[in-house]
Amino acid sequence: MKAAIIGAGLAGLYCVHELERLGISPVIYEKNSFIGESINHVAAVLNILHRPIPDIVRYISKNHHLNIQPLTTVNVLEHHTPM
Repeated sequence: MKAAIIGAGLAGLYCVHELERLGISPVIYEKNSFIGESINHVAAVLNILHRPIPDIVRYISKNHHLNIQPLTTVNVLEHHTPM
């Protein structure tokens, strides 16, 4: 089976991950010179998950089959916006 993924953003990369888990090797087509999103990873996680989740790493591993290891612990997260 052949599969093409249009776009290497978060959705495209997740599709690739799931297809490879099922034994399918898709081809990714991306117009930009980079993969992923132009937003930081914290913003992406906050947008796609329902909170509160006590252990985000375990949640992602269990529900999305992504075994990740954090580089460090985030103790404080500040968000500043214009008033």
